Amino acid sequence: MKIPTLHPNSKLIRSWQVLIVFITIYNALIVPFRIAFKNRFDGIWIVLDIIGDVILIIDIFIRFHLSYFEYGEYIEDKKKIAKNYLNRLFLRHLIASFPGDIIARIVAPNSLFTIALLRLPRLLRLPQFYRIFNKWETNININPTLIRMYKLVIIIILITHWVACIWFMLGSWESNGENSWLIRNSLQSASRRTQYINSLYWAITTLTTVGYGDIIPTTEIEIIFTLVVMFLGISMYAYIVGNVSSLISNLDATKARYREKLGQIQTYMRENKISPKLQQKIRDYYQYRWIENRDIRDYHILEELPYSLKMKLALQLHKEVIEKVPIFQGATTQFVEEIVMALTPEILPPNEYIIREGHWGHEMYFIKRGLVQAFSEKTGTIYRNMSAGTFFGEIALVYEQRRTASIITLTYCELFILEKDDFKKVLENYPDFAANVKNIAKERYENEHKK
Repeated sequence: MKIPTLHPNSKLIRSWQVLIVFITIYNALIVPFRIAFKNRFDGIWIVLDIIGDVILIIDIFIRFHLSYFEYGEYIEDKKKIAKNYLNRLFLRHLIASFPGDIIARIVAPNSLFTIALLRLPRLLRLPQFYRIFNKWETNININPTLIRMYKLVIIIILITHWVACIWFMLGSWESNGENSWLIRNSLQSASRRTQYINSLYWAITTLTTVGYGDIIPTTEIEIIFTLVVMFLGISMYAYIVGNVSSLISNLDATKARYREKLGQIQTYMRENKISPKLQQKIRDYYQYRWIENRDIRDYHILEELPYSLKMKLALQLHKEVIEKVPIFQGATTQFVEEIVMALTPEILPPNEYIIREGHWGHEMYFIKRGLVQAFSEKTGTIYRNMSAGTFFGEIALVYEQRRTASIITLTYCELFILEKDDFKKVLENYPDFAANVKNIAKERYENEHKK
Protein backbone atom coordinates (compact mmCIF):
# COMPACT_ATOMS: atom_id res chain seq x y z
CA MET A 1 0.00 0.00 0.00
CA LYS A 2 1.37 3.38 -1.03
CA ILE A 3 1.35 5.91 1.80
CA PRO A 4 0.52 9.44 0.63
CA THR A 5 2.64 12.46 1.48
CA LEU A 6 1.35 14.08 4.68
CA HIS A 7 1.05 17.84 5.06
CA PRO A 8 2.82 19.18 8.21
CA ASN A 9 -0.15 21.44 9.04
CA SER A 10 -2.92 18.88 8.52
CA LYS A 11 -5.31 18.00 11.37
CA LEU A 12 -3.95 14.44 11.45
CA ILE A 13 -0.36 15.60 11.99
CA ARG A 14 -1.41 18.18 14.59
CA SER A 15 -3.26 15.48 16.53
CA TRP A 16 -0.23 13.21 16.20
CA GLN A 17 2.01 15.98 17.52
CA VAL A 18 -0.18 16.28 20.62
CA LEU A 19 0.32 12.54 21.20
CA ILE A 20 4.11 12.87 20.77
CA VAL A 21 4.15 15.74 23.29
CA PHE A 22 2.29 13.65 25.88
CA ILE A 23 4.61 10.66 25.36
CA THR A 24 7.70 12.89 25.62
CA ILE A 25 6.49 14.53 28.85
CA TYR A 26 5.57 11.10 30.27
CA ASN A 27 9.10 9.81 29.61
CA ALA A 28 10.70 13.04 30.91
CA LEU A 29 8.87 12.57 34.22
CA ILE A 30 8.95 8.79 34.69
CA VAL A 31 12.46 7.89 33.44
CA PRO A 32 14.42 10.13 35.90
CA PHE A 33 12.14 8.99 38.75
CA ARG A 34 12.86 5.32 38.01
CA ILE A 35 16.62 5.91 37.80
CA ALA A 36 16.71 7.82 41.09
CA PHE A 37 14.23 5.83 43.18
CA LYS A 38 14.83 2.37 41.63
CA ASN A 39 11.17 1.51 41.89
CA ARG A 40 9.74 -1.56 40.21
CA PHE A 41 7.25 -0.42 37.58
CA ASP A 42 5.16 -3.40 36.50
CA GLY A 43 1.63 -3.99 35.27
CA ILE A 44 0.04 -0.90 33.74
CA TRP A 45 3.42 0.87 33.63
CA ILE A 46 4.87 -1.76 31.29
CA VAL A 47 1.81 -1.39 29.06
CA LEU A 48 2.23 2.41 29.00
CA ASP A 49 5.94 2.04 28.20
CA ILE A 50 5.23 -0.31 25.28
CA ILE A 51 2.47 1.95 23.92
CA GLY A 52 4.77 4.96 24.14
CA ASP A 53 7.63 3.12 22.45
CA VAL A 54 5.37 1.88 19.63
CA ILE A 55 4.13 5.45 19.03
CA LEU A 56 7.73 6.72 18.82
CA ILE A 57 8.62 3.96 16.32
CA ILE A 58 5.53 4.76 14.22
CA ASP A 59 6.60 8.40 14.30
CA ILE A 60 9.86 7.43 12.58
CA PHE A 61 7.94 5.84 9.69
CA ILE A 62 5.54 8.81 9.49
CA ARG A 63 8.46 11.21 9.14
CA PHE A 64 9.55 9.49 5.94
CA HIS A 65 6.23 10.62 4.46
CA LEU A 66 5.94 14.00 6.15
CA SER A 67 6.46 16.94 3.78
CA TYR A 68 8.21 20.08 4.97
CA PHE A 69 8.85 23.72 4.07
CA GLU A 70 12.25 24.89 2.90
CA TYR A 71 12.78 28.61 2.24
CA GLY A 72 9.02 28.99 1.82
CA GLU A 73 8.81 26.12 -0.70
CA TYR A 74 6.56 23.15 0.06
CA ILE A 75 8.64 19.96 -0.39
CA GLU A 76 6.61 16.78 -0.99
CA ASP A 77 9.08 14.71 -3.00
CA LYS A 78 9.56 11.43 -1.08
CA LYS A 79 13.27 11.20 -1.87
CA LYS A 80 13.97 14.72 -0.63
CA ILE A 81 11.87 14.08 2.49
CA ALA A 82 13.78 10.89 3.27
CA LYS A 83 17.17 12.52 2.66
CA ASN A 84 16.27 15.51 4.86
CA TYR A 85 15.11 13.25 7.71
CA LEU A 86 18.09 10.89 7.48
CA ASN A 87 20.54 13.80 7.57
CA ARG A 88 18.92 15.57 10.50
CA LEU A 89 16.89 13.60 13.04
CA PHE A 90 16.71 9.94 12.05
CA LEU A 91 19.71 8.69 14.08
CA ARG A 92 18.60 10.53 17.23
CA HIS A 93 15.03 9.21 16.92
CA LEU A 94 16.30 5.69 16.24
CA ILE A 95 18.47 5.71 19.37
CA ALA A 96 15.56 7.16 21.39
CA SER A 97 13.36 4.24 20.29
CA PHE A 98 15.87 1.42 20.91
CA PRO A 99 14.15 -1.11 23.25
CA GLY A 100 17.18 -1.68 25.51
CA ASP A 101 15.06 -1.75 28.67
CA ILE A 102 12.87 -4.57 27.26
CA ILE A 103 16.00 -6.64 26.54
CA ALA A 104 17.25 -5.90 30.08
CA ARG A 105 13.90 -7.03 31.55
CA ILE A 106 14.37 -10.39 29.84
CA VAL A 107 18.08 -10.82 30.65
CA ALA A 108 18.17 -9.27 34.17
CA PRO A 109 14.58 -8.69 35.41
CA ASN A 110 15.70 -7.70 38.92
CA SER A 111 18.23 -5.07 37.87
CA LEU A 112 15.86 -2.10 38.30
CA PHE A 113 18.53 0.57 37.95
CA THR A 114 19.87 -0.85 34.67
CA ILE A 115 16.36 -1.22 33.23
CA ALA A 116 15.57 2.39 34.15
CA LEU A 117 18.92 3.63 32.83
CA LEU A 118 18.32 1.99 29.44
CA ARG A 119 15.19 4.08 29.04
CA LEU A 120 17.23 7.29 29.34
CA PRO A 121 17.64 7.63 25.51
CA ARG A 122 13.88 8.36 25.35
CA LEU A 123 14.79 11.86 26.56
CA LEU A 124 16.50 12.50 23.20
CA ARG A 125 12.98 13.32 22.03
CA LEU A 126 12.81 16.42 24.25
CA PRO A 127 14.00 18.85 21.53
CA GLN A 128 11.09 17.61 19.40
CA PHE A 129 8.67 18.64 22.17
CA TYR A 130 10.22 22.12 22.14
CA ARG A 131 10.02 22.40 18.33
CA ILE A 132 6.37 21.32 18.30
CA PHE A 133 5.45 24.04 20.79
CA ASN A 134 7.37 26.63 18.75
CA LYS A 135 5.46 25.50 15.66
CA TRP A 136 2.12 25.73 17.46
CA GLU A 137 2.91 29.34 18.35
CA THR A 138 2.81 30.26 14.66
CA ASN A 139 0.51 27.71 13.03
CA ILE A 140 -2.25 26.66 15.36
CA ASN A 141 -5.47 28.66 15.89
CA ILE A 142 -4.80 29.36 19.56
CA ASN A 143 -3.48 32.46 21.26
CA PRO A 144 0.34 32.09 20.90
CA THR A 145 0.78 33.69 24.32
CA LEU A 146 -1.10 30.77 25.92
CA ILE A 147 1.10 28.27 24.06
CA ARG A 148 4.21 30.03 25.38
CA MET A 149 2.73 30.00 28.89
CA TYR A 150 2.03 26.24 28.76
CA LYS A 151 5.55 25.60 27.45
CA LEU A 152 7.08 27.68 30.25
CA VAL A 153 5.06 25.87 32.94
CA ILE A 154 6.03 22.42 31.56
CA ILE A 155 9.74 23.37 31.43
CA ILE A 156 9.64 24.62 35.04
CA ILE A 157 7.90 21.43 36.22
CA LEU A 158 10.40 19.19 34.40
CA ILE A 159 13.49 21.02 35.71
CA THR A 160 12.15 20.98 39.28
CA HIS A 161 11.32 17.27 38.98
CA TRP A 162 14.78 16.41 37.60
CA VAL A 163 16.54 18.36 40.38
CA ALA A 164 14.42 16.51 42.99
CA CYS A 165 15.33 13.13 41.45
CA ILE A 166 19.07 13.92 41.30
CA TRP A 167 18.98 15.24 44.90
CA PHE A 168 17.42 12.00 46.12
CA MET A 169 19.86 9.89 44.07
CA LEU A 170 22.83 11.71 45.64
CA GLY A 171 21.36 11.18 49.10
CA SER A 172 20.83 7.46 48.50
CA TRP A 173 24.39 7.04 47.18
CA GLU A 174 25.89 8.89 50.14
CA SER A 175 23.76 6.85 52.57
CA ASN A 176 26.16 3.95 52.07
CA GLY A 177 28.76 6.04 53.86
CA GLU A 178 26.27 6.66 56.68
CA ASN A 179 26.26 10.40 56.03
CA SER A 180 23.71 12.07 53.78
CA TRP A 181 20.70 14.39 53.90
CA LEU A 182 18.44 11.30 53.92
CA ILE A 183 20.07 9.96 57.10
CA ARG A 184 20.16 13.41 58.70
CA ASN A 185 16.39 13.73 58.19
CA SER A 186 15.63 10.07 59.01
CA LEU A 187 14.20 9.42 55.51
CA GLN A 188 16.31 6.48 54.34
CA SER A 189 13.56 4.01 55.34
CA ALA A 190 10.56 6.21 54.54
CA SER A 191 8.09 5.42 51.79
CA ARG A 192 8.90 6.43 48.22
CA ARG A 193 6.12 9.01 48.32
CA THR A 194 7.54 10.67 51.45
CA GLN A 195 11.06 10.63 50.02
CA TYR A 196 9.92 12.18 46.73
CA ILE A 197 7.84 14.88 48.45
CA ASN A 198 10.82 15.88 50.60
CA SER A 199 13.14 15.86 47.58
CA LEU A 200 10.68 17.99 45.63
CA TYR A 201 10.31 20.34 48.60
CA TRP A 202 14.09 20.85 48.73
CA ALA A 203 14.27 21.36 44.95
CA ILE A 204 11.54 24.02 44.97
CA THR A 205 12.92 25.92 47.97
CA THR A 206 16.46 25.88 46.53
CA LEU A 207 15.52 26.77 42.96
CA THR A 208 13.33 29.64 44.16
CA THR A 209 16.25 30.80 46.39
CA VAL A 210 14.06 30.53 49.51
CA GLY A 211 16.06 27.79 51.26
CA TYR A 212 14.43 27.39 54.66
CA GLY A 213 17.43 25.38 55.92
CA ASP A 214 15.43 22.44 57.31
CA ILE A 215 16.87 20.13 54.61
CA ILE A 216 20.56 20.86 54.03
CA PRO A 217 23.48 19.08 52.31
CA THR A 218 25.80 17.09 54.53
CA THR A 219 28.45 15.70 52.17
CA GLU A 220 30.79 17.46 49.76
CA ILE A 221 29.03 16.19 46.65
CA GLU A 222 25.68 17.31 48.07
CA ILE A 223 27.12 20.76 48.83
CA ILE A 224 28.54 21.03 45.30
CA PHE A 225 25.20 19.99 43.79
CA THR A 226 23.40 22.50 46.03
CA LEU A 227 25.67 25.28 44.75
CA VAL A 228 24.95 24.25 41.15
CA VAL A 229 21.20 24.25 41.84
CA MET A 230 21.46 27.68 43.48
CA PHE A 231 23.10 29.09 40.34
CA LEU A 232 20.48 27.30 38.25
CA GLY A 233 17.78 28.79 40.48
CA ILE A 234 19.10 32.31 39.94
CA SER A 235 19.15 31.74 36.16
CA MET A 236 15.68 30.20 36.24
CA TYR A 237 14.37 33.10 38.30
CA ALA A 238 15.64 35.58 35.70
CA TYR A 239 14.30 33.38 32.86
CA ILE A 240 10.86 33.01 34.45
CA VAL A 241 10.53 36.68 35.39
CA GLY A 242 11.61 37.75 31.89
CA ASN A 243 9.22 35.34 30.17
CA VAL A 244 6.27 36.06 32.45
CA SER A 245 6.80 39.81 32.03
CA SER A 246 6.90 39.33 28.26
CA LEU A 247 3.75 37.19 28.33
CA ILE A 248 1.85 39.70 30.46
CA SER A 249 2.96 42.61 28.28
CA ASN A 250 1.87 40.71 25.15
CA LEU A 251 -1.49 39.93 26.70
CA ASP A 252 -1.97 43.57 27.69
CA ALA A 253 -0.25 45.34 24.77
CA THR A 254 -3.44 46.02 22.85
CA LYS A 255 -5.20 47.27 25.96
CA ALA A 256 -2.30 49.62 26.69
CA ARG A 257 -2.53 51.06 23.16
CA TYR A 258 -6.27 51.51 23.60
CA ARG A 259 -5.81 53.36 26.92
CA GLU A 260 -3.11 55.58 25.43
CA LYS A 261 -5.30 56.49 22.46
CA LEU A 262 -8.35 57.14 24.67
CA GLY A 263 -6.23 59.32 26.95
CA GLN A 264 -5.05 61.42 24.00
CA ILE A 265 -8.61 61.84 22.75
CA GLN A 266 -9.91 62.85 26.19
CA THR A 267 -7.12 65.41 26.57
CA TYR A 268 -7.91 66.84 23.14
CA MET A 269 -11.63 67.11 23.95
CA ARG A 270 -11.01 68.77 27.32
CA GLU A 271 -8.59 71.31 25.87
CA ASN A 272 -11.07 72.21 23.12
CA LYS A 273 -13.98 72.41 25.61
CA ILE A 274 -16.10 69.80 23.83
CA SER A 275 -19.53 69.36 25.46
CA PRO A 276 -19.76 66.53 28.05
CA LYS A 277 -22.53 64.84 26.05
CA LEU A 278 -20.43 64.63 22.89
CA GLN A 279 -17.39 63.55 24.91
CA GLN A 280 -19.36 60.64 26.35
CA LYS A 281 -20.60 59.66 22.90
CA ILE A 282 -17.03 59.61 21.54
CA ARG A 283 -15.81 57.58 24.54
CA ASP A 284 -18.63 55.07 24.00
CA TYR A 285 -17.63 54.77 20.36
CA TYR A 286 -14.02 53.87 21.21
CA GLN A 287 -15.24 51.53 23.93
CA TYR A 288 -17.27 49.64 21.34
CA ARG A 289 -14.27 49.38 19.04
CA TRP A 290 -12.22 47.97 21.93
CA ILE A 291 -14.85 45.42 23.02
CA GLU A 292 -15.70 44.16 19.54
CA ASN A 293 -12.40 44.52 17.68
CA ARG A 294 -9.78 45.02 20.42
CA ASP A 295 -9.25 48.37 18.69
CA ILE A 296 -7.62 46.63 15.73
CA ARG A 297 -9.54 46.64 12.46
CA ASP A 298 -8.74 43.69 10.25
CA TYR A 299 -8.58 45.92 7.19
CA HIS A 300 -5.69 47.91 8.73
CA ILE A 301 -3.52 45.10 10.08
CA LEU A 302 -3.75 43.19 6.78
CA GLU A 303 -2.51 46.07 4.64
CA GLU A 304 0.96 44.49 4.40
CA LEU A 305 -0.42 41.41 2.62
CA PRO A 306 0.16 41.17 -1.14
CA TYR A 307 -2.84 42.08 -3.30
CA SER A 308 -3.64 38.45 -4.22
CA LEU A 309 -3.82 37.34 -0.56
CA LYS A 310 -5.85 40.40 0.47
CA MET A 311 -8.28 39.66 -2.34
CA LYS A 312 -8.71 35.99 -1.32
CA LEU A 313 -9.26 37.01 2.29
CA ALA A 314 -11.77 39.72 1.34
CA LEU A 315 -13.63 37.22 -0.86
CA GLN A 316 -14.00 34.77 2.01
CA LEU A 317 -15.29 37.52 4.27
CA HIS A 318 -17.68 39.34 1.91
CA LYS A 319 -18.40 37.26 -1.21
CA GLU A 320 -21.73 35.89 0.06
CA VAL A 321 -23.04 39.37 0.87
CA ILE A 322 -22.02 40.73 -2.55
CA GLU A 323 -23.67 37.85 -4.41
CA LYS A 324 -27.01 38.57 -2.68
CA VAL A 325 -27.26 41.98 -4.41
CA PRO A 326 -29.63 41.61 -7.43
CA ILE A 327 -27.61 43.86 -9.75
CA PHE A 328 -24.52 41.67 -9.20
CA GLN A 329 -26.23 38.34 -9.91
CA GLY A 330 -24.63 36.47 -12.77
CA ALA A 331 -21.36 38.36 -12.35
CA THR A 332 -18.06 36.66 -13.05
CA THR A 333 -15.69 35.77 -10.24
CA GLN A 334 -13.27 38.45 -11.43
CA PHE A 335 -15.97 41.12 -11.28
CA VAL A 336 -16.95 40.12 -7.72
CA GLU A 337 -13.26 40.17 -6.72
CA GLU A 338 -12.85 43.76 -7.92
CA ILE A 339 -16.08 44.86 -6.22
CA VAL A 340 -14.95 43.29 -2.93
CA MET A 341 -11.60 45.09 -3.10
CA ALA A 342 -13.40 48.42 -3.68
CA LEU A 343 -15.34 48.21 -0.39
CA THR A 344 -14.54 50.77 2.31
CA PRO A 345 -15.19 49.86 5.98
CA GLU A 346 -16.92 52.17 8.44
CA ILE A 347 -18.12 51.95 12.06
CA LEU A 348 -21.07 54.08 13.22
CA PRO A 349 -22.54 54.56 16.72
CA PRO A 350 -26.30 54.25 17.48
CA ASN A 351 -28.76 56.94 16.30
CA GLU A 352 -26.54 58.11 13.45
CA TYR A 353 -28.02 58.75 10.00
CA ILE A 354 -26.51 56.68 7.22
CA ILE A 355 -28.85 58.02 4.55
CA ARG A 356 -31.12 61.09 4.70
CA GLU A 357 -34.35 61.21 2.77
CA GLY A 358 -34.16 63.64 -0.13
CA HIS A 359 -30.35 63.69 -0.34
CA TRP A 360 -28.57 62.64 -3.51
CA GLY A 361 -27.24 59.07 -3.35
CA HIS A 362 -23.69 58.22 -4.39
CA GLU A 363 -23.03 54.90 -2.64
CA MET A 364 -24.53 51.62 -1.44
CA TYR A 365 -24.03 49.91 1.91
CA PHE A 366 -23.49 46.37 3.22
CA ILE A 367 -24.13 45.60 6.89
CA LYS A 368 -21.45 43.45 8.49
CA ARG A 369 -22.72 43.85 12.07
CA GLY A 370 -25.49 45.78 13.77
CA LEU A 371 -29.10 46.85 13.16
CA VAL A 372 -30.46 49.78 11.09
CA GLN A 373 -33.95 51.10 10.41
CA ALA A 374 -35.40 52.49 7.15
CA PHE A 375 -38.19 55.06 7.62
CA SER A 376 -39.78 58.17 6.14
CA GLU A 377 -38.97 61.43 7.87
CA LYS A 378 -41.93 63.09 6.19
CA THR A 379 -44.64 60.64 7.24
CA GLY A 380 -42.92 58.82 10.14
CA THR A 381 -43.63 55.47 8.47
CA ILE A 382 -41.16 52.70 9.40
CA TYR A 383 -40.42 50.57 6.34
CA ARG A 384 -38.21 47.85 7.80
CA ASN A 385 -35.29 46.97 10.06
CA MET A 386 -32.14 45.52 8.51
CA SER A 387 -29.44 43.45 10.21
CA ALA A 388 -26.11 41.81 9.35
CA GLY A 389 -25.88 40.38 5.85
CA THR A 390 -28.32 42.83 4.25
CA PHE A 391 -27.65 45.78 1.92
CA PHE A 392 -29.32 48.97 0.73
CA GLY A 393 -28.82 51.91 -1.63
CA GLU A 394 -27.80 49.85 -4.66
CA ILE A 395 -29.96 51.86 -7.14
CA ALA A 396 -27.76 54.92 -6.45
CA LEU A 397 -24.85 53.13 -8.14
CA VAL A 398 -26.61 53.35 -11.51
CA TYR A 399 -29.18 56.15 -11.32
CA GLU A 400 -28.83 59.76 -10.26
CA GLN A 401 -31.70 60.18 -7.83
CA ARG A 402 -32.53 61.43 -4.39
CA ARG A 403 -32.92 59.02 -1.51
CA THR A 404 -36.52 57.94 -0.98
CA ALA A 405 -36.07 57.04 2.70
CA SER A 406 -33.86 57.75 5.67
CA ILE A 407 -31.81 55.02 7.32
CA ILE A 408 -30.57 55.33 10.91
CA THR A 409 -28.46 53.04 13.07
CA LEU A 410 -30.23 51.41 16.01
CA THR A 411 -27.05 49.86 17.44
CA TYR A 412 -23.35 50.17 16.77
CA CYS A 413 -22.95 49.17 13.12
CA GLU A 414 -20.04 47.98 11.05
CA LEU A 415 -20.67 48.75 7.40
CA PHE A 416 -18.94 48.36 4.08
CA ILE A 417 -19.46 51.16 1.57
CA LEU A 418 -19.26 50.89 -2.22
CA GLU A 419 -18.81 54.32 -3.80
CA LYS A 420 -20.41 55.10 -7.16
CA ASP A 421 -17.11 56.24 -8.72
CA ASP A 422 -15.37 53.01 -7.67
CA PHE A 423 -18.27 50.98 -9.06
CA LYS A 424 -18.05 52.78 -12.43
CA LYS A 425 -14.31 52.07 -12.65
CA VAL A 426 -14.98 48.35 -12.14
CA LEU A 427 -17.80 48.38 -14.74
CA GLU A 428 -15.47 49.90 -17.33
CA ASN A 429 -13.49 46.67 -17.28
CA TYR A 430 -16.63 44.58 -17.88
CA PRO A 431 -18.67 46.32 -20.64
CA ASP A 432 -20.78 43.22 -21.37
CA PHE A 433 -21.87 42.85 -17.78
CA ALA A 434 -22.39 46.63 -17.44
CA ALA A 435 -25.41 46.43 -19.78
CA ASN A 436 -26.87 43.63 -17.67
CA VAL A 437 -26.39 45.69 -14.48
CA LYS A 438 -28.19 48.66 -15.99
CA ASN A 439 -31.14 46.50 -17.11
CA ILE A 440 -31.55 44.98 -13.63
CA ALA A 441 -31.19 48.38 -11.98
CA LYS A 442 -33.76 49.88 -14.37
CA GLU A 443 -36.24 47.11 -13.57
CA ARG A 444 -35.81 47.57 -9.81
CA TYR A 445 -35.98 51.35 -10.18
CA GLU A 446 -39.29 51.14 -12.07
CA ASN A 447 -40.75 48.63 -9.58
CA GLU A 448 -39.77 50.87 -6.68
CA HIS A 449 -41.39 53.93 -8.23
CA LYS A 450 -44.58 52.01 -9.02
CA LYS A 451 -44.87 51.20 -5.34
